[in-house]
Amino acid sequence: MIITGHRGALGTEPENTLRSFRRAVADGCDEIELDLRVSADGELVVMHDATVDRTTSGVGEVSSLTLAELRALDAGRGERIPTWAETVAAVDVRIQAEVKAEAAVPLLAQSLKADPALAARTIVTSFHPGILVAVRELFPDVETGHIFGRTPPAAELIRRTHAAGATWSLCGITDLTPTTVTALHTAGLSVTAWPVPDPTTLTQAHSLTVDGITTDNPHLLTTP
Repeated sequence: MIITGHRGALGTEPENTLRSFRRAVADGCDEIELDLRVSADGELVVMHDATVDRTTSGVGEVSSLTLAELRALDAGRGERIPTWAETVAAVDVRIQAEVKAEAAVPLLAQSLKADPALAARTIVTSFHPGILVAVRELFPDVETGHIFGRTPPAAELIRRTHAAGATWSLCGITDLTPTTVTALHTAGLSVTAWPVPDPTTLTQAHSLTVDGITTDNPHLLTTP
């Protein structure tokens, strides 16, 4: 089972920072999850929200701020908003790159095309099937996953994941059942359950026979 650190080690470190990603790796994660947006001057940056207000010392939309302006902000404990390039250089585990802005699609596809080793350890994910289709059109070899919040019935999950050209269904664990997981596996899809915040929920995930889980608290679930 793949253990993925949500925005790194969100439960203990400032989210989507190099500090958080390194902590997740140190805590034993097989993969880190991060979010991608684009700065005003066309740089691929790691940020969940459309604005910097919640997670940094600044205010304003990510897409309206230059990389230099973004880098001037405190993202928590003195950390700075990292770029995609900095992040992939800082950690060598698998990366789950959730695309939050359509403008990130061509930049990400270009990066993966240019670096086969990076492409081999990257899965591109999104709640939006159009983004996944667009990534595949630019880089057909990319591995992709469709994220679902509330998990729909198995038939709908399979239909929507296949329609997006994805090979992973990332499902809310609350509504996920062993029958649904079996149906997804039979359809040739891999399954991630989220969120998995504690050992009790991890036991539930194991009983579901999912292929991976996403957690804010890898320190509670792994043995480095």
